[in-house]
Amino acid sequence: NSMRVPVVGSLVRGVPRRGSVAATTSRLAVACVAALLVMPAAPAQHAVTGGSPADIAAIRAAASTYREALAKGDAAAVKAAWVADGDIVDGWGNRLRPDDLAATDAGPAAAGRPRPEFRSSETELRFITADVAVEDGTVDVVLPGMQTSIEGWFSALWVRNGGSWKLAGLRESERPVAADSDMLADLDWMVGEWTLAVEEAAASNGAAAPAPQPATTMSVRWDAGRAFLIREVRTPAAAAEGDSASALEVHQRIGWDPVVRRIRSWSFSTDGGRSEATWFRDGDSWVAVQTGIMPDGRQDSVVNIYSHDGRDRCVWRILPDALDVDDGRPTRATWVRTPKGVDR
Repeated sequence: NSMRVPVVGSLVRGVPRRGSVAATTSRLAVACVAALLVMPAAPAQHAVTGGSPADIAAIRAAASTYREALAKGDAAAVKAAWVADGDIVDGWGNRLRPDDLAATDAGPAAAGRPRPEFRSSETELRFITADVAVEDGTVDVVLPGMQTSIEGWFSALWVRNGGSWKLAGLRESERPVAADSDMLADLDWMVGEWTLAVEEAAASNGAAAPAPQPATTMSVRWDAGRAFLIREVRTPAAAAEGDSASALEVHQRIGWDPVVRRIRSWSFSTDGGRSEATWFRDGDSWVAVQTGIMPDGRQDSVVNIYSHDGRDRCVWRILPDALDVDDGRPTRATWVRTPKGVDR
């Protein structure tokens, strides 16, 4: 199953379309949040207040098991580490349940996938009661294919449940980074007309290659005051298999947010979906960490990486799902600039 144009078009706003094409969710950002709980092995980095040696060791063992489950993509084991009514609030304010981490069994398809790298330090474990403990700490997350780490804080709630220690809550926030509004000008290369060239997967088991799909196009321009980049993406109706006849169009504004002091984007699509994203530089690439609301109200997340070659091509990478089955969707495509004077 190759990445079809309808999926590509909807992923621009960070909300993969559900239906006949690539129906699985993209939960890498969810898994990153859930994996912030990584207790360091070095005792000097881990302060403890209260608690018996046996309980401290049990929580460390539970955290180690949880970390191993994340590394393997074992969705069932990840879910088992949580109490049934546990929840996660990530750095973008999304509230998630353990079922969101393990809606499907990861299975062998997840083996060998790139995994985020986590570097935890300065953790502190405090026992509130004999059956409740809070762990606070800092963590750096390096997503696959990136060089720059995302730095954050986490606070995890451990509870004794059925004779074992399990997670009951996790709260995460991103640490401030040095940035200024002039960084928005670094996205000027995006201005222009583009066409998406999807790198189709090779046909397997003797199956015929999929029929060519109408091209997804993108137009990018500055607004009148050069305060926002306006990005409009259009996927032709003929590309949709089993969906409505209308084309999918996404309107996005990228600008400097003085409140959080970061470059942010806000996207709206004609099917009723919407999303927000935080943008930052990673070497020669731009990374957009998006969270979105689908037309039916469900939340979803995706991490997009844009690598411009300095001329007329931009490689677009979509990080693979961390805890989901492989739906066969490639995670790479290329935007090609349309020469001026050429009618698309």
